[in-house]
Amino acid sequence: MATAVPADPRRPATILHTSDCHLAGYNGGREEPAFAKAIDLALSEQVDAVLITGDLFDHARVPDSLLDWTVAQLDRLALPVVMIPGNHDVFDEQSVHHRFTVSDRCANVQFIDAPEGRVVEIPGTDVVVWGRAMPEHEPEFRPLTGLPPQPVHRWSIAAGHGLIMDGDEPTYRSSPIYESDLAAVHWDYVALGHIHRYSVVRDDPTPARYAGATASSLNGSPGVVLVDFVPGLGAQPRWVSLAEAEAELEAELRT
Repeated sequence: MATAVPADPRRPATILHTSDCHLAGYNGGREEPAFAKAIDLALSEQVDAVLITGDLFDHARVPDSLLDWTVAQLDRLALPVVMIPGNHDVFDEQSVHHRFTVSDRCANVQFIDAPEGRVVEIPGTDVVVWGRAMPEHEPEFRPLTGLPPQPVHRWSIAAGHGLIMDGDEPTYRSSPIYESDLAAVHWDYVALGHIHRYSVVRDDPTPARYAGATASSLNGSPGVVLVDFVPGLGAQPRWVSLAEAEAELEAELRT
């Protein structure tokens, strides 16, 4: 007699994954509108949480008015947000995040500020996120090392901001993710930032994606990744164009 396979006890969930928003950047003023569109999409898709894998800001000199604007955008969500710093908003003594203090200003935001890594639970879901705060963008910082064992009965996301390397040879490149580092990750989804183009890094044993820069994620088009966590199937990531999503929403509002 065949042994029955236990049903997956985890509840379905959908996460919006974006990165490299580069607010106050120099991409023709596209960054802020793209970020606002990502917030709009999260609301229209009724996602369970938003994950930002580094470089929310382009540099540490962003004006206080932009920090206030960003808080207002995040407050529009009224749903959980998890974020890690990247190399442009690195968590050093001069970091913009010391002025932003987002976890104090937004009750729904969890900012991972631990260089050694930390697991946070997303309220109202069976999803957890692990990530490390980048204290300095240097070859010694390896974004995916130190990942703990996968929590039981949780959808588990490993978040990292760095450069996927071909092999394990030592490199002068900063924040490398060596082939063995990625191979050691057996969580449900690997959410990456740093590369500005949406990239499928792997699908086996678990999906890993670069979300790409929010304002120019794929072929110059703004976009994000929606990740559906489906019991029995696992993580199902899909790239979504923010331009097309905005057009579809406007069409719905006209009907």
